[in-house]
This record gives sequence, C-alpha cells and structure tokens, in this order.
Amino acid sequence: MAKLPRPPLFKLFFKQFIALVFICGVAVIIWPESLLDALLGSFIAFIPQVVFGYLVFMYQGARQQQNQIKMMFLAEGIKFGLTVVLFVAVFVLVQPSNPISLLSTYAAVVLLHWLNFWLIK
Repeated sequence: MAKLPRPPLFKLFFKQFIALVFICGVAVIIWPESLLDALLGSFIAFIPQVVFGYLVFMYQGARQQQNQIKMMFLAEGIKFGLTVVLFVAVFVLVQPSNPISLLSTYAAVVLLHWLNFWLIK
C-alpha cells in the first residue's frame, strides 16, 4: 500500500514566518512607534495557524478518515478559541498603543494564510 507524503508544513510555516517579519517591517515603516503592536497582531494570527496545521495533519491514510474529520473540527475550534484568548490577553495585559497596527497586521497575516498555495512552490 502506497503512503502519501506528508504536506511540507515546516517549510510552509517558515515561509509564512519570513513573510510575517516582512509585514511587521512594513507596519513599522507606516507606524514607527508601534513595533510591539505589529508583532503581537501578527503572532495572534500565526500561532493559531501553526496549531491548526499540526492538528489537522496528525492522522493520515484512508483508514483514519473518521479521525481526520474529528481533528478538522477540533482543530478549527481550538484555532478560534486560541485566537480569542490571545486577543483578550493582548488587550488586557499589554494595552496596545495603536490598535490599528495590531488589527491590520493580524488581517495581513490571515490574508497571507489564504494565499499559502503560492508559498509552497
């Protein structure tokens, strides 16, 4: 029985991290005083994506189809919950000086996640 290769998650997440650093650099050029806010916004989006990617591809093979479906729903719930927890933690503990930079870098990293298929190649 042939085994499918695992998706290149490490390579993908490394490329996303490099793009995340670039996005933070652009945000700092636009808002020079808000480096921390840009980093926090990008990590709020990046960390749940890494957790989701790890959990979704935990099971492989046709015999694991039920487990794959369960992990897909569980991973999406964990991703959503982790995003909410991280946003609450940042707004309660850090008090961002520029919420616009926090939210815009968050949105940029989420949009980057949607364009992943170009990063894999």
